[in-house]
Amino acid sequence: MEIVSDLPETLPETIDDVQAASAAPRPNSFWLDFGPLLIFYVAYQYLRRSRPDDAMLIAAGIFAVAAVVALAIGWARHRHVSGMLMLSTAIIVVTAGLALFSGNKTIFFMKPTIVNALFGVAAIGGALIGKNVIKMMVGEAFTLPDAAWATLAIRWGLFFFAMAALNEVVWRTQSENFWANFKLFGFLPLTLVFTLSQFPFIRRHGGLDGLTRG
Repeated sequence: MEIVSDLPETLPETIDDVQAASAAPRPNSFWLDFGPLLIFYVAYQYLRRSRPDDAMLIAAGIFAVAAVVALAIGWARHRHVSGMLMLSTAIIVVTAGLALFSGNKTIFFMKPTIVNALFGVAAIGGALIGKNVIKMMVGEAFTLPDAAWATLAIRWGLFFFAMAALNEVVWRTQSENFWANFKLFGFLPLTLVFTLSQFPFIRRHGGLDGLTRG
């Protein structure tokens, strides 16, 4: 299975591919996916001015509540939410709850590590055993050969592991405020750039043909 040689050399020349891909219906909107993270960030930045010692713990609790509310709204609107969203919400609730109960922020700092590591195992492990979770998630948007789906899943798995490692480096070496900022302004842009970087590969294997013709 070739992984390295197919790495795209450039990002898409236009945003047409991205717009075409986003034309497919998505069960969960951007705000349901990322709204709780924005709420966490705003809450932390507000609380750290008056309660610097426990701002992170309180914001973690608010994050957990917001994540559960977003999940409930998604289910009420669409009668469907992705398995990965349910898993990530469960991990947010557990890690935030444990952090609040124990007063140990480290548990919450490690939440992105746990989530990304699990997604990495699911992506690569699923590709190896023929249960491609990436295809399950976006298979309605793209049509690719099985070999291309496997390559894409392994790429995403490696990216998830890289993000888990990056989170460990950031929270262990930087300040609490830096981590909170990087959580929003670092991880999200990196994910977007990686996503865009896969469009040449998807297009090369015909994954966008049906969308662009439509």
